Parts: sequence; C-alpha cells; structure tokens
Amino acid sequence: MESADFAAGYYQSMTYLGIVILLSIVYQTGQISKYISRTKWPEVPDLPYKREKTGRIERNIDNPREAVTVVPDVSNIHSTPKVYLHKFMNYTVGVITVGDMSIAEILLFVLYIVINVIFLLLPFSADASGGETLSKRCAYLALANAAFVFPLATRNSVFLKLFGVPFERLIRFHRWVGRTIFFLLTFHASFQIQRSYNTSVSEALFGTPTNRWGFLAYLSIFIIILTSHSVIRRKLFELFYWSHFSFIFFVIFGSLHQEEFIMFLGVGLGLYVVDRFTRFLIGIGPINVIGMEAIQSGVTRIIFEFKDYYEPGQYMFINFSNLKPPVTWIAWHPISFSSAPSVMDDGVHFASVHMKVQGGFSKNLYDKTQGGIEQTPLNFRIDGPYGKPSIDFMQYRTVTLICGGIGITPMISILRDLVDRQVSNMPIVTQAIYFIWVIPDTDAYQWFGSDLRELMARAENLPENKYLLDIKIFLTRSTTTPSSIFFQGRPDFSVLMQDIKQYHGSGDIAVGVCGPGIMLKQVRNAAIKSSDETCLFKVHCETFEL
Repeated sequence: MESADFAAGYYQSMTYLGIVILLSIVYQTGQISKYISRTKWPEVPDLPYKREKTGRIERNIDNPREAVTVVPDVSNIHSTPKVYLHKFMNYTVGVITVGDMSIAEILLFVLYIVINVIFLLLPFSADASGGETLSKRCAYLALANAAFVFPLATRNSVFLKLFGVPFERLIRFHRWVGRTIFFLLTFHASFQIQRSYNTSVSEALFGTPTNRWGFLAYLSIFIIILTSHSVIRRKLFELFYWSHFSFIFFVIFGSLHQEEFIMFLGVGLGLYVVDRFTRFLIGIGPINVIGMEAIQSGVTRIIFEFKDYYEPGQYMFINFSNLKPPVTWIAWHPISFSSAPSVMDDGVHFASVHMKVQGGFSKNLYDKTQGGIEQTPLNFRIDGPYGKPSIDFMQYRTVTLICGGIGITPMISILRDLVDRQVSNMPIVTQAIYFIWVIPDTDAYQWFGSDLRELMARAENLPENKYLLDIKIFLTRSTTTPSSIFFQGRPDFSVLMQDIKQYHGSGDIAVGVCGPGIMLKQVRNAAIKSSDETCLFKVHCETFEL
C-alpha cells in the first residue's frame, strides 16, 4: 500500500463529507427561516382585477356607480444579473446517454469530475513508478467514491434529512458515482493485469489470490454497469433490479482483495442496510383496502386506509403479493398519491392512488379489478411515503400546475392540499392557482372529472377578490369541447405563462409539472423565456426515472 495513494482516497472522501456538511448547514438554516415565517399569518391583498361571475362588474361599496379595477404592480423585484443567472442555471440541454440536464446539473457534474481529477493528479510518492502509483491511486479514489454510492441509492435517504434532496433526485448522482467507480477500477484492473501478465491471461487473472479476488470484484461491478443501461432498465426491469445485487459479491471479493476496502465502504454500506431493514418493517404489514375501481381508459383507482402523514405530491411503492404469484411476492412499483393529506386533523385515515395500464403489473391489476376482487381479495402493502417537491408551493402567491395524462396524480394532490388550506382559512400565501391538464379526449377526463368539479365547487365559496382557481383541460384528439374549461389542441406554455405574469404583475410564480419528457422540456423552456425582473418562474418537475 502506498501511503500517499491511501491518503488521496481518504482526503477525497473527507472532501465529499465536508461538502455534505456545508450543504446541510445551508439547508437547515433555510428550514428554520421557513418555519418561522409559516407561523406568521400572511397578508392576502385583493387580486389585480375582480372577475365577473354573474355577467356584471362588482361595484365599490362606497360608490356603487364606480367599477372596481385594481391595477397589478409591475415593478422590478429582481436585478438583471439575477434574472440572467436564473435563466442560465435552469436552461436545459440534451446530453447523450444521460438525457435532459440543466446547466446547474452539468456544472455540478463538472465539479464532481474536477474533484476526482485533482486527487488523481496529486504529487505521486517518490518510491513508485508513475504507472503503478496511478493505478493504485485510481483504486483508492474508487473506494472514496464507493463510500457514498450506497447512501445515494437509499429510499430513506440521509441526504433528505440533511439537505432536502429525496431518493428520486439522487438516483442521477448515484449513476454518476457508479460509473466513475467503474472507470477508475477499469484503469486499475487493466494496469494490474498487464503488469502481472507473464505467460497467459488466466495466470494474470487468477495467478495470485490478490489478482483472483480483484478480478472477481471487477466482474461483479461490470455486471452492474452492463445491466444498468437505460434500455435494460426500461425494458427488462427485473434483470436490472436483481443484477444490481451483484454489489454483495463486489463487497465480499473487494474486501478479500484489499483490506482497506471495507474501511471506506463501512459507513455507507451500514446506512444501506439500515434503509433495507426500515423498508422491510414499513412494508411488512397489510393495508386495509377500502375500494378498487376500474375506471374508463385503463386506469385503476385504489382507496385505502392510511393513517401515517404524507405530503402532497409524494409517492410510494406498492405491492399486491397475491396478484400473480410468485412474481408479485417481491414486485414493488412506484406510484404517486392522488389524494392529499387532511389539514383538519393530525393525520389522514384514507388515501388514494390512480394507476394507468402501462405494463404487465398494471394490466393484471386492471383486469383483476374489472373481474371483481370481492371473491379473491388482494393483499396490499405499502413502502413509503417518499419524495419531496423541490418547491414549497404554499410560499408562492401564484401557482401553476401542469400535467399530461396520468401525470395528473401528483399535481392534483398538490391542488387538493392548496384548496383545502384556502377553504380552511389556514395561513397560506397562495391566492391564485392555475391547473392545466393535457389529455387525448374526454374519456381520460373521467379519471378525475368528479374530483375537479368538487374542487371548483369548493373554490366557489372563497372570496373572488382574494382567491382564484382556473382549470383548463386541453384535448389533443377531440374536435368538441363539452364546456368552457375545455380547449382543443395542445397549449402554448409560453403564452400561458406570459398571460399569468401580466395578470398578476410582480412576484415569483411556482410551476409544478408532471408528464412526458417532451412536456417537461417545453415547460422548462417556457419558464426560462417568461422570467424577467418582475417575475421568476420556479419549476418543479415530477418524474420517475429509473
């Protein structure tokens, strides 16, 4: 062992730990500030213009002949450099083999690579050749990265508690770290094989115990990387999932290969084991299903008893062990809450999810529900809730929720929560809510039609000069519009955002979006285009990218 190379890995892992601590301090300070601000009852001024609901303009009480018109404040609240920085950092580009990434994410990835390169090129020890030391340095830096790869894959993520980043947003970082480990170990293994090669490949790979265990450890991580390709993740999820457990052999063989192996991985691996045990305990008990219904156009609605608290927009993993055994014994699937937590008491007793037919599991569930589940009740289990919106929607006066197809589920959960808080007269900043749903036809509207009508009816009782709920349904394959809330074709998100900004004047606007990838990109670009000194559009994208 070269002490300089071991130190490089050690100090790199300490650098990562220092970054985590710094981010945690910043996040926790912000959380304390938000908690203090939430205890203050917000001022609810009049909306810019009083709307006509009965075909007449509301009149000033003091002077009934004078129509009331409140002009929105359009003064600048942001500096020009801040606006350009916001646009630059949130600009989205397509990266080959990675997908859409914002400039902020790209810069973060570049910083991560720079840290690895710096520690890789630190001065070598004088008593070793450059190639040999570089090979060992790659191995120790791979271990420094491996110390964090396990916590990045945990659902009960410690990073969520430390700086508010949930599991589904850490998966991309998990992939970055995993691939970096693979590339570093590939160089290390290649050099060691070349160095050990005398007469045959088998001798270079298995000639000594160190080489043998090292090769088997590398083979384990090679299987993980190979089966983690996006094509296999989406088309052969079970192969991807089970092959990932090759990490067990990676840890075993790696520890036999090098005694310092477990020193680096111990803490991260321990957090992973705790997460698995916690998830086992959470998902072990059965959940009481209140009702299941096969709705039009291939959507299954499940209403169940759920006494734990959850936040709007969160998701969970569900399991029906006796749906189609033995596969369903261990098959867990992510799905968003379509209900919202009650704001009237300390917990909720009932919750709901809506699952659209998109694969074998969801189709089997839909078919089973159509046939009637009374004769053969399904065993329902839940692992969750998980997730956290990147935006605190309650802290914005204007909120825009955009969804495509079944992507409505997390957005309607957020919508329900905001309206509930308004109707309950709770301290909430949000006054105006714009809800935009893009669907093929009116058949899809039946998934949540009754829910939307109920929310509109409840919002009718709110003071119209204080609160606004505007729902628009866009039908992409229909030539008719049943009512005034329906529109033909696809929306122009830039035009919609410009109209909202002009109506409300100065003030940042929160945007939540869930739907196809092309929709997410369109909304992001529209938000960047519409942001200026009077208003910044803050976008939260909801996606389940495996």
